Amino acid sequence: MKKILLLFSIFVFATVVANAQDDELPPPSSKPGHTQEKQNDQKPPDPKDFQGFQKKKKFDFSKVIIEPNFNFSISSNYLALGLSPYFGYRVFQPKNAKPRAGNVGLFVGGGITYRYDRITDRTTFGNSSVTYNVHTYGGGVLLQYNIFKGFFTRAKLELLGRKIPSTVDVYGSLSNPTFKVNYIHKFYPALLVGLGYNLLQSKNIFIPLVISYDVLHSAVGAQNSLYRSGFVFQLGFVNIF
Repeated sequence: MKKILLLFSIFVFATVVANAQDDELPPPSSKPGHTQEKQNDQKPPDPKDFQGFQKKKKFDFSKVIIEPNFNFSISSNYLALGLSPYFGYRVFQPKNAKPRAGNVGLFVGGGITYRYDRITDRTTFGNSSVTYNVHTYGGGVLLQYNIFKGFFTRAKLELLGRKIPSTVDVYGSLSNPTFKVNYIHKFYPALLVGLGYNLLQSKNIFIPLVISYDVLHSAVGAQNSLYRSGFVFQLGFVNIF
């Protein structure tokens, strides 16, 4: 009997110890791979996924043309000074264009125009003279197609405001008259179409030799147009009318 009680006591003690060890274990999980997934989440990020700060694209100056254009003309009774720079940007280039052909393609751009004309007019009053100061200002848009190795064709549409003389008032005596010139302001369009060649061996800077014609010359009238004959011959920085 004593042996039976001893064996029963040992069995009960072993059972209690086993249950205590089970209580210390974590509860079973319904997701066997959960622990492994957490370990995978702790992996360092792939360097390929990090984009960082990308550099801004630089402006492509190879697509730019600049034409610094100055006007200067002088004679015994006439002086003309002017400035009309133009800027163009290439919007189209043929796929088969070769580097040796130059900066070929279609350029779109614009610019400004200012010109001062001083005209001295001898009158019938002895040695007296009247001086007219004519100011022209405005701007326009430019379409230019560079064909091959400096050769190009262009169309330039301008809207020009002009301060031009309208009437002259005469004061004083016939031997010593005083003149007052009255001016009016008007706007006139001009559309120059021409062909040319770039004298400077550069892709970006244009110093052209170009012949153009103002197709609106007849509609505006020679007395109002900046281009007196309608034709314009430009040599480098100088326009010769």
